[in-house]
Amino acid sequence: MHSLQIHVEKLFAKYKSSRQIEELKWEVLSNLEARVADLVADGMPLEQAVKKATDQLPSVDSLVGESRSVYVLAFWQELLQRALLYTLVAWIATMPLRIWGMGISVNHGLLVLCLLEGIVYAVLLRSKRLSAAAKKSELNLRTAFLLRKIGWSLWALYMAVSFAYTTAIHFASHIWFARAVSLSGPYQFATVAVEYVLPTVSIIVPLLLHALPEAIMKCEAREEE
Repeated sequence: MHSLQIHVEKLFAKYKSSRQIEELKWEVLSNLEARVADLVADGMPLEQAVKKATDQLPSVDSLVGESRSVYVLAFWQELLQRALLYTLVAWIATMPLRIWGMGISVNHGLLVLCLLEGIVYAVLLRSKRLSAAAKKSELNLRTAFLLRKIGWSLWALYMAVSFAYTTAIHFASHIWFARAVSLSGPYQFATVAVEYVLPTVSIIVPLLLHALPEAIMKCEAREEE
């Protein structure tokens, strides 16, 4: 929606462009579009829905560095929903890796985690329906962006260390003595490949941290609500 993009650009006009600002602009635009879609789905004309959505966000000063008031149950529900989705994808993706002992353990562990997340998610859904007054809490958006950045940085470091460790375990002598790398057969190749691939499952953690700012904005407690 071009009018929403123009509105967002005006809101951020006074702020110096940076990676965090660009990410925040995208988050704001996505939430405005979702808000307009909800209003239109409720029967409101498109132009009126756009006007109402933009009027509800006259400034982004509070978004850039201040705390946000969010509905606690809705916030945790949003994060758990994402965690369940990511874990299900990881569980399905690791099924072929069960040719190796650790692959079996990781795959079974992900299945157990899926079940636990599903149970907690169902409990939160029921709690939200039974709650007469949604509890609110203050969360800092700048901290959420910082956690997102730290999460990806630590994950990249972990993957680099994991790759180096696996390489050293299996091929250190070949590299040291400049010998050609050789594997005895398909099974050994598969087991080594699994050791390289399994650590990527940990991407669930930075993905969840990446979703923090969006979840905060999505579950914001608006005054008219």
